[in-house]
Amino acid sequence: MSSVAVETLLDVATATAKLSADLLVKKHHDVFGEGATGSLDIDTKSSATDLVTEVDTAAQEMIIASIQKEFPDHRFIAEEEGADSLGDPNSPYEWIIDPLDGTTNFIHGKENFGTIVAVQKDGVLQAGVMNMPLMQKHYQAAKGKGATINGKPVILRPTKDMADAVLSSNIMRRAKEGDDGAWYASMPYCGSLENYGCAAQEIGEVLLGQNDGAFFKGIRLWDIAAGCMMVEEAGGKSRYEFMDPDDKRAGLLVVTSTAPIFEELCEFVFEKQLA
Repeated sequence: MSSVAVETLLDVATATAKLSADLLVKKHHDVFGEGATGSLDIDTKSSATDLVTEVDTAAQEMIIASIQKEFPDHRFIAEEEGADSLGDPNSPYEWIIDPLDGTTNFIHGKENFGTIVAVQKDGVLQAGVMNMPLMQKHYQAAKGKGATINGKPVILRPTKDMADAVLSSNIMRRAKEGDDGAWYASMPYCGSLENYGCAAQEIGEVLLGQNDGAFFKGIRLWDIAAGCMMVEEAGGKSRYEFMDPDDKRAGLLVVTSTAPIFEELCEFVFEKQLA
C-alpha cells in the first residue's frame, strides 16, 4: 500500500473540514440568524448533557464521503456511529473526525464550535485541522511541517510556571456530585482555569499564545488528536492515554501545554488521578 505525503493528507483534511464547517454555518444561520425559521432535532447519547443533532450526523457523512473519494481504502474513527467498519482493515491510515465540536454551544446559538479532522498512519498523527468558522480561526498542522493559524505560524506563550499559567479543562464533564449535593472537580494550582465547552477552542487558545495548556478526563480522541499534534508541532508537548486501552472510543486522560509546565501538569493528571 503506497504512502501518502503529509502535505496531501493536510490538503484533504482542510478541504473536508471546510465542507463540514460550511454546512454548520448554514444550519446555524437557519436556526439562529436574523429572521431564522429553521429548527434543530436534538437527542442525547451517553447522558443528559451528551447531545447530538441531525447536523452532527450530516456533517460526518459529508466528511467521510469526501475522504473516500480520495482514499477509498482508508479507515475511520468518528464521533457519531457508523464509521468504524469502513475502509480496508489492513490500511495503516485512519481518519479521526469530530464533525461538530462544541455541540452544546451550537445548540445554544453560540459561535464557538467547529469541525476537527485528523489522520494517523500506524497510530502516528500525520495531519490535522480545526476549523472554527464563525470565530474565523483555521488551525492546521502536518507532521514535521509546523502548525499555523489562518496561515501564520503558531507561537506559543513563554509560560513561566504554573502560577503564571492560564489553563482550560472539561470541568463539568468530569465533576462528581458530593454528599452535600454540590458538584466537584479537582484542579491544579494555576493562574486561572477556564472551560469553553469546545476542545478546538480550549486547545486553540494555547495555539493562539493566550493560554498555556489544557487538560481533560473523559474526552475522546476525535476531540483532541489534531490539537495535540498542533501543540507539539509548535514546540509544546502533549500526552494522552486511553482510560480503557482496549477501546479506541474510550475516554482519555489528556495533557497538552507549553513545555515549561508540561511535567508538573502531567504529574497532576496522570499521577494524582485527576477527578
